[in-house]
Amino acid sequence: MLLGKPFTDTTWARELGPDGRPIVLNDGSKGCLPDNWGGTNFNPPTFDPALRLFFVTARETCAVYLPEKQVITPGRFSLSGTVRRDLEKAYGAVRAIDVATGERRWEFKLATPSFAGLLSTASGVLFGGDNEGNFMAFESRTGKNVWHYQTGSSIWGGSPMTYMLDGRQHVVIGSGAVITAFALP
Repeated sequence: MLLGKPFTDTTWARELGPDGRPIVLNDGSKGCLPDNWGGTNFNPPTFDPALRLFFVTARETCAVYLPEKQVITPGRFSLSGTVRRDLEKAYGAVRAIDVATGERRWEFKLATPSFAGLLSTASGVLFGGDNEGNFMAFESRTGKNVWHYQTGSSIWGGSPMTYMLDGRQHVVIGSGAVITAFALP
């Protein structure tokens, strides 16, 4: 069964057609669409099979795309237009999505749109981060933030990792040029 439901509040498409493709409602010149980084991007989501919850870092941005003739220069980045963003309304969120219905079970709002990945554990703890350098732990079932640590640098793209060493579980996060490991006593 193919299930497709929006996980962000943007307006370019809200459902899938019979062919499985988004039904486009807005061409990008009239309203809120995700910016060029998307509603989520390369940051890894995670799944908890016991709770049947899919966790994703959502980026709530509002962008209007305006066509603009650009001179294409080999080796240089080109969008063939301009992106106008409403940075006052932009934010990020860690969201739990029910895989059977596509409905949001909970969300934890972040100050800015984030590129941090997520890690879910069998013990019911979800780990994630944000642009402001906060490494956080949540109750997977409720989204309650139960712990955080300020790393000092943005957490981008990567996901937390966990491993066992000498019978002790560690959680590791990369932030800036530093990798930090945590373990219970």
